[in-house]
Formats: sequence, structure tokens, C-alpha cells
Amino acid sequence: MTLFRNIYGKACLRLVLLTALLIGFCACEDHICTGPKRVFIVYSIGFNNLSNYLKQDIEELSKSYSSVPCNSHVVIYSHSTKTRGSYSTPNSPVLIELKKTKSGGVVRDTIVTYDPNTVSASKETLHNVLSYIKDRYQEAEYSILFSSHGTGWTPADYCNDPNFYEKQYSDTWIPRMRTVRGHQPYWGVTPEDGGPVVKGFGIQNITTGTYHEMNITDMKDAFPMKMNAIIFDACFMGGIEVAYELRNNTDFLVASQTEILADGMEYTTMLKYIFNRNGDLKGFCENFFNYYNDQSGQYKSATISLIDCTRLGPLAEVCSEIFDAHRTRIAALEGSMKIQRYYRLTNAGIHQWFYDLEDIAMFCDLSEDHKERLKTALEGCVVYKAATPEFISDIKLEKHSGLSMYLPFTDRGYLNNFYRTLEWNKATGLVQ
Repeated sequence: MTLFRNIYGKACLRLVLLTALLIGFCACEDHICTGPKRVFIVYSIGFNNLSNYLKQDIEELSKSYSSVPCNSHVVIYSHSTKTRGSYSTPNSPVLIELKKTKSGGVVRDTIVTYDPNTVSASKETLHNVLSYIKDRYQEAEYSILFSSHGTGWTPADYCNDPNFYEKQYSDTWIPRMRTVRGHQPYWGVTPEDGGPVVKGFGIQNITTGTYHEMNITDMKDAFPMKMNAIIFDACFMGGIEVAYELRNNTDFLVASQTEILADGMEYTTMLKYIFNRNGDLKGFCENFFNYYNDQSGQYKSATISLIDCTRLGPLAEVCSEIFDAHRTRIAALEGSMKIQRYYRLTNAGIHQWFYDLEDIAMFCDLSEDHKERLKTALEGCVVYKAATPEFISDIKLEKHSGLSMYLPFTDRGYLNNFYRTLEWNKATGLVQ
């Protein structure tokens, strides 16, 4: 019996250990590969002065790809200039997928090469790209990051030259794009003291004489499938107007209320949050904020929020009541420096359309019922929010609800007419 246990016992032990190892290996593979297929899309428009920054973002993203589980995909639509400043030279945008090599490296597999004259900042191109991705990676959970300049909810090209549009305004004259003559389009105003460049969505073909930018209303219509998350690495996209317009396109929105510095989000560790087993958008936001909050000087500048777009209904309901009850007070706040603003004074007249939603409401001498319902509604939809003490020394960020909003200007006929087409205004009647 002892001999049996010594010889066959050891054999059995080896068999048990081998079986356990195989089970463990299979469990590991199962842990990595089971669950819904996930596709993370990066839609990067760098045919502008952000070209080098956006190329670097893709480099950083590629280096972090090794942590992506095998049942997931990273697909990048990239449209940048070949060399900095060559905005008059057409360059083919490409759709690429990051893939692991057998040696453990990462390669960029080009899936599609598009025509050099493709307008990336258009709902047609966005729709075509996303439709191709949907057909290629079927039955998946999709998230998308948009990286380029951004101008929030405002109509295409408006922030480039507001007065041009207001002077030409009529009820029937609503251009979508125009030829740029005699001035440089807005593409991220830099402070006069030489501060950092900012991302100021989708500006393209700067010096060819044609300026392209996508309206948020057009972007809404471009999605052929629903997203789990839409992330904007672009300026001013953290407004209620953007979130409410896209509420049926995505469950969650990640965006900034202010501008975003040109270095953008933290791409070196981004994928570990995106492909966390349950997804970790809050961790994604915290990581972005901590990166900038740890900087010094003007580079210690950031706002960010995570919005649950499925829970915006109560906020629209209470805001509708507040706007209706306090129209006189809201009108009296026009241009007020008492309201928390998210535009810089150096941008006044260009971006004077972004204020804190809660701060506007609280200046209306709300009833206790409205105060409580507003607080509850904001807590319900704003999952995470954070702001540095100031932004590039121009804005003191003393209040931050996690959502910006338009404070109506009575002399902006063109802007107000466009605002009336937004879903947020249809739901709340902010602009009559």
C-alpha cells in the first residue's frame, strides 16, 4: 500500500496538477475572451493645426494596446496632414485596426484608404465610416472617441466669425459652410502670453479656402448604431445641449465644459479603462483629471464630466419649469460676469456661449422645491465631475455642476434661431 501511494500517488498528483493548470489556463482565456465583443473607435480629424498632437495620441494608444483583451478591437479613423502646415495638400484619411503580433508587438493594419478629398468633418463621412465598422464587427458593444477641435453646440463656422452670420441673418439664410476669405478660421485661440494651444469639432482644410465643421445636429443623424459611450477629446463639448442632442445615440457622454489643451486626453493608459471587464468610464475621467491637476502653471487646466444620458429626462423637466417661471431673471443675466463662465476672456465674442447650468438656475431665486429637484436631477445624470481651480489663468473655476449651458443673448438672431432647432430647447423652451 505504501509503494502504491509513493509511485501511483505521485502520478496521480502530477495528473491533478496538470489538469488544474489546464483548467486555470482555460479559465484565464475564458475570462479574457468571453462576454460581449467590444469595439473602441477613435475618429480623429487632424487636418488642421492639431495634426502632430493627434498623431502622437495614436502613437501612445498603440503602445498601450498590449493590455486589450482578445475579444475586443481598436479601430482608428485618422485624417491628418502629412507635414505640419500643409493644409492645401489633400491627404487620404485611413481606417486602421491595431493588432498584436506573435512576438508581442503592435501593428497598424490599414483596412480602408479613402479618397484624398474626403471631408471628414461631415455627417456623410462619419455615417459611412461607422456603417462599415458596424458591418465588419457585428453584434458588438461600441464606444467612440472624437478627437479634433470642438465648438460645443454652436452652428458650424459660427465661432469663426459670429458677426458675419449675425449681419447676414434672416429666417431663410442658414448656410452650412462658407468660403473663408481674408481671415484665419478659429482653430484654438492661444493666449497672447504664449500659453498652451487648445483644442477649439472637426475643423478641416484650413488654407484651401474652404472651411468644414460638423453641426451637433448632423452628428446626431450620422450614427447607424447606438454607442455605450461617446467621448469628446475636443473643446466645449460638455454642455447640456450636446448631451441632450446625443441622448438617443449613447448611454454615456464624457466631455469637457471648457477648452481642452492640445495634448488632449491621457492615451498611454486609456485602453485599460475602456476595456475594463465592466468598463470604467469614471476611472477614465479621474485619470484624465489627475493628469492635468498634477501639472503646474497654465498646464494645470482641465474640466471633465461623465454624463448618464439615459437620466436626462428629470433635468429637462425641472429646467423647463424654471425657465418658464424665471424668464425675466434669465434675460437680466445676459453677459453677466457673476455667472460661472467656461470661456476665456481672450475668447469673448467668439465663445461667449458657455456658462454653468446650475449657476444660471441658482441666480433665479428658485423655490425650495425647484432647488431640490434640480439638485436631484443633476446628481442623477452627472456621474462624475472635476475641475482644476482655474483654466489657463483666465477663468476661476469656483463652481462646476458638470454641465455647461447657453445663456441667451437677445441680439444673436442667427445663433438663437439655430438654438431653437436643438432638442434641449425643444424640451425646455429656453429660447422662445
